Amino acid sequence: MKNWLRLMLVTGFYALLFVLFTWPLAAHFTTAFPTVPGHDSLLYAWNFWYFREAVVSGHNPFYTDWLLYPWGASLIMHAYMPLLGVLNLALNNVPLTINIGLLVSYALSGTGAYLLCRRWVRNPILCLLAGVIFAYSPYKLIRLPEHYNLVLTATVPFYIIAFLDAFTFRSGKILPRVQRYRAVGWCFMLGLITLLCDYYVTFGLLYFSFAYASWYWLRLGKLNWHRWYTWVLVILVLSISHVFIKLLRIVQVPDMDGLWWGGDVVSYFMPPPTSRFLDFEWAQEMYLNPEVFTMPGSLEMILFIGYLLPVLGLLMIVWPHRPTSARHLDHAGRPLVWVLIFFVMLTLPTLRIHGHETLNLPTSLLHYIPFFNNIRCPTRWVMMIGLFLPLVVFSTVEALWQFRLTPARQLMVSAVLMVVMLFEYWPKTMHFTTADIPIVYDEVAKLPGTTLFPIPFGVSDGYRMIGQVQTEQFFYQARHRKKMPIGYFARVRPAIFAAFQQDTVIKRLITLQTHPDTIPPALATPAQTSAFLRRYQPAAFVVDPGYRDKPVHLYLRQLLQPYGYHEQTIGDHVLLVPPAK
Repeated sequence: MKNWLRLMLVTGFYALLFVLFTWPLAAHFTTAFPTVPGHDSLLYAWNFWYFREAVVSGHNPFYTDWLLYPWGASLIMHAYMPLLGVLNLALNNVPLTINIGLLVSYALSGTGAYLLCRRWVRNPILCLLAGVIFAYSPYKLIRLPEHYNLVLTATVPFYIIAFLDAFTFRSGKILPRVQRYRAVGWCFMLGLITLLCDYYVTFGLLYFSFAYASWYWLRLGKLNWHRWYTWVLVILVLSISHVFIKLLRIVQVPDMDGLWWGGDVVSYFMPPPTSRFLDFEWAQEMYLNPEVFTMPGSLEMILFIGYLLPVLGLLMIVWPHRPTSARHLDHAGRPLVWVLIFFVMLTLPTLRIHGHETLNLPTSLLHYIPFFNNIRCPTRWVMMIGLFLPLVVFSTVEALWQFRLTPARQLMVSAVLMVVMLFEYWPKTMHFTTADIPIVYDEVAKLPGTTLFPIPFGVSDGYRMIGQVQTEQFFYQARHRKKMPIGYFARVRPAIFAAFQQDTVIKRLITLQTHPDTIPPALATPAQTSAFLRRYQPAAFVVDPGYRDKPVHLYLRQLLQPYGYHEQTIGDHVLLVPPAK
């Protein structure tokens, strides 16, 4: 079979899996997209809408004052995904942009992992399975309706293929020898494309490059693991790193909460709540257990990669007299076991076991290095484990059965492994958001003025939150086209938080929406209220049904009454509009 035809069939296989795993999304491909209500995905939908809005209107698409009005915010570190923004420039359809981006990324992630596996594994079904594991691991499926940026991994295996073709490393030498300059160019291009999708995935490429090169820098291939002094050296390194990092923690050197977000060993054996067949009751209880996890119920705690693959890996480790795999015989493939161990250590910086920290691993140091410690969620590196573990395991499995099973039986066993893995990974039906928007925002769109002020409202970044941010409001903005004083960004300037806290009206509204049982504060003075209205220039206030006739609504009504605001109920929402000028 010709290579181009094989690649088309392989890519089609992974595309078909996307359709099956997300069904019935394919039946609503242009009008709906996968979401988790109230979570980040609706903010990503805003990203693609705003990118097109800014470019078409001739404004900088990497800065906005449509949110956090009137201050505005940079979108550089915002998980902005400008590559999909460019796609929406052509399509002008946010749901279609999201769905095409996800479909292409999942299909090409699988194809890339398939091609990388083919470098050392001849069995086509095992190679297909390697692609399934990387593209559709529970880590990625649980994030599919929530963190679009973290599932845009199509470039990762292709970057690794190009990297292995581009460079030859020598033990003890810092700089590699360039084999193919064209492959170096592909590394650069794929790295740039990745950066336009997500900075976490970009750091995954950087960490791979570092880990791969360090295998040669540290002469790890020269170590004799059958000698006692090698294990003494390992124990010495682990002991020194543990004590050093413990001292850093004692003197409170900032780690940006990276160690707090670290994973737990039990996470690797706990199926996610999105699993159709493995969502056991004990797993549900553990997932929500605050004694085990620092953030119970958070998808950041999910490290599950199935039971079959780790079991196969353990079997290969203990199997007596196992033959040498094609990967190990290849000079370029030999460091991948170390790369795999490196990423495992990244996910477990303090080697937490059932809620108890046991050992500060050397990789914890990354959380104390400025710039690098912005990568605060180490559990996300299970994405890379899902790529390297199948390569290591399947190349060893194939070497083991090469002279023990006939080709037909090898294919049959591989097919059984595929069925078991699909059973382990198959997700529950996902939630979808459509273009249906409450009719109150159609009325807001007709109003003159600059700003919509929603109730509830707030501002949040990865470290701090004031008030409450409903991510649905970002999606609604595409309909009413009014700027809003709310925001949810990866980084928010301290001055903006300070401005929220110093404004009397803002402070009292937030207090009432956050603590409705508190004693209602006194009304702001006319001067304070006038200053508030001048700053935000509200065309309207919209009160969410959950806050209707609650203390914050009653306070707002009383505050605005002297200024001639009139109130009307539209659907389940309350609209407060200033008098016509």
